Amino acid sequence: MTTTRLREQPGILVVEDDREVGRLLAHELARYGRPVHLAADLATAREELARRRPAAVLLDARLPDGDGLDLLGEVRERDLQLRIAVLTAYADVDLAVRAMRGGASEFLEKPFTGEQLHGLVRGLLQEEGGVAPPRQERRRRAAPGAFFIGESAALHEAGRLVRLAAQAPTTTVLVTGESGTGKELAARAVHDLSARAAGPFVAINCAALTETLLEAELFGYERGAFTGATTVGKKGLFEVAAGGTMFLDEIGEMALPLQAKLLRVLQERTIKRVGGLCELPVDVRIVASTNRDLELEVAEGRFRKDLYYRLDVLNVVMPPLRERGDDVLLLAQHFLKTLSLELGRSLDGFSPEALDLMRVYPWPGNVRELRNVVEHAAIVARGPRIEAADLGLSTGRPRASAAIVVELADLRLETMERALIRRALEAAGGQKTRAAELLGINRATLYNKLKAYGIAAEVRAEAVEVG
Repeated sequence: MTTTRLREQPGILVVEDDREVGRLLAHELARYGRPVHLAADLATAREELARRRPAAVLLDARLPDGDGLDLLGEVRERDLQLRIAVLTAYADVDLAVRAMRGGASEFLEKPFTGEQLHGLVRGLLQEEGGVAPPRQERRRRAAPGAFFIGESAALHEAGRLVRLAAQAPTTTVLVTGESGTGKELAARAVHDLSARAAGPFVAINCAALTETLLEAELFGYERGAFTGATTVGKKGLFEVAAGGTMFLDEIGEMALPLQAKLLRVLQERTIKRVGGLCELPVDVRIVASTNRDLELEVAEGRFRKDLYYRLDVLNVVMPPLRERGDDVLLLAQHFLKTLSLELGRSLDGFSPEALDLMRVYPWPGNVRELRNVVEHAAIVARGPRIEAADLGLSTGRPRASAAIVVELADLRLETMERALIRRALEAAGGQKTRAAELLGINRATLYNKLKAYGIAAEVRAEAVEVG
């Protein structure tokens, strides 16, 4: 009976060129008790629509063989009753207006939540006379669409790894990348797409607390364990995160003694509160992040090798913005749209000069810096369009950067690189992340060169002499 009813009911057509995203969307939509059909391009979508009349269509705005909104117009000429929702990561006012004028029933911008997706589909099916899924369903998962805004290959690879990690809800995940690249966003995506989505997502910055306080926060403590714990004990975050995900931000900053205790959590799946005697079982997935090169940290004795191997089961690398091409423009448009609503201003885009400047600027602070720059521009802009001067980026080089000039008689590449790295370290006040930004390389590359040229040992020796 069930099979017959499914065949009789009109289904849902998903037109999405990313096959993995399409597959995951189909999995989510299967709960509505209707067949779900997939099309990866306009040609296949046209064939599907000629073959059957679906109850609703989820249509990606940009497809490999043309504009998804062209299909919207074609369908509307034949069937004015069909409910179509346009999904896109390229949302702007013009696109939304085109979609609605073309007859779209709904318009949903990526990234969207699971709640938004199911709210949209329930609306489409109720209009068509369908039935929403059971309200008592416990497991709520986010939409498997793009949590990240962008089309670069590096970002697509990060998204692919996030989806793979989500399918293994007990596997430990390490998210690496420079500051401001969206490591916590990746961690949340791993959680929201997984079977643990109904559980809590608990985040803590390991660099923000002293070793003692971090231990008490993570593991909890018993009454009288230390001064200030004389009246009551407290659950730790590992207990609070039971059934969900624990996100350990900046894991590379964790002290070695605490690393040993974290290793035990990963091995035994138990914790012991500070001052406690009992081992308490914990059911939690750990996602950790760092902007450090942990292999180098291990080599230099600042991070436990056994913990590193436990964490690095699956490594999601968040690419720096300077390596993501025109993703910077997509992100800028997204931020501007959001900020326009927040500030109550009618801002309709960027001038060609502003777009060119954002393309060439290296964005040392990555997505976080871009968001701040767009917010500044949205506040100071005098007209409806953001001009280059509004961005506060007078040059394509990082703001407040120090000029690095090297004059050498010895022109061998090794000699010049060694001198250039030392000059960058001096200009950055010894801060390796800043030095890497000045050199236009990532932190891991800088660490490898420091080690290869013996500069790391020289810098430590200088620090001891100064101390």
